[in-house]
Amino acid sequence: MFSLSLARTRAIAFASSAAFALVLASTMAVAEGVDSDQDGVADGLENATERTVAASSSGDEFYVSSRLASGSHQDQFELSYQAGTFEVRYGQGDGASSSYELEMRNLVEWVDGNGNGRIDEGETLAPTALGSSAFGDVPVQRSNRSDPDGGRVIEFRIQSRTGNVTLNITIAQRFMRLGDSILTPMEAKMEIRMNPRLSNPGASVGLEFYLYTQDLVHPEDRSWDQVKGFAPSEAAVNVTSREGEPPASVFLSWANTALAAGGSIPVALSNRSLGSDTYDLYFAYPFGTPQASSAVVHRMGLGVRSAVYDLVESFRPEISGDPVLFFATLAAVGVLVGLTIVVANRRRQRPGD
Repeated sequence: MFSLSLARTRAIAFASSAAFALVLASTMAVAEGVDSDQDGVADGLENATERTVAASSSGDEFYVSSRLASGSHQDQFELSYQAGTFEVRYGQGDGASSSYELEMRNLVEWVDGNGNGRIDEGETLAPTALGSSAFGDVPVQRSNRSDPDGGRVIEFRIQSRTGNVTLNITIAQRFMRLGDSILTPMEAKMEIRMNPRLSNPGASVGLEFYLYTQDLVHPEDRSWDQVKGFAPSEAAVNVTSREGEPPASVFLSWANTALAAGGSIPVALSNRSLGSDTYDLYFAYPFGTPQASSAVVHRMGLGVRSAVYDLVESFRPEISGDPVLFFATLAAVGVLVGLTIVVANRRRQRPGD
């Protein structure tokens, strides 16, 4: 009698274990496919790549530190700002790191003499100084809020002293929908609003930046966000460490279009090296017709290509969540447990047992 009870118990225990495994597997499949905040990224991936973010601001400066850890792997993304100059820095757990500084130099007027849509040498007219001249001692306005899924969102707003350039920078712990793109937790999105007040007939507006780095610079026709499906159309400059495996990489990305006069205009980059560590970047916003009073709004990204994110993503297979699968699994589990009990009872009732 004892042996039969033990066999029956073991059978039921086995069935229960199998049931639990099936329910767990189906539950994970459903969770992996659920997008509760409707931002286009499954909750499972968001949970696994949520970063720890710390931020501070004072006067004309701010600092953000964003860290991601997965097991023994970790990395840190730092973004700092002071009086019109940004610094993006990325460090991996193995010691590889990369960084760049980005200084907003001038708001320029230009006339497209050769019709190529870019700012070439000799085409700029009246520059308006930015950098510390426009942003020095201008207080950074900081705000915090929560995304629908509970993630922390930090925003900084900075308006130049003359009011002709306004910066809105957003960084988040988790993925979040931002306009027509998805803000990833590995970057900050910067919306630049320009009110150029052009004085030359037929002129367009442009922005000049200086990029400083001792690392390797690679222009890309498609940004990391676009490749991953987080942005519709972007280009980028990647800055990659000279050492480390995998190498550390940070980027400056930008949308290939901007908004002006209620419509979309193309954005083109002219890139000139000013020496071994300095690059002169001109972003051109050509107007089809004179639009001297038009505000121009352009989105850029300052971020990192997180090796830890890539590692987490590679170990999380894309599973389509299906509630039908979940409830069908529950039904199958019930049948399995019931059959196991019936078989065990029949074995106990056999003559001679």
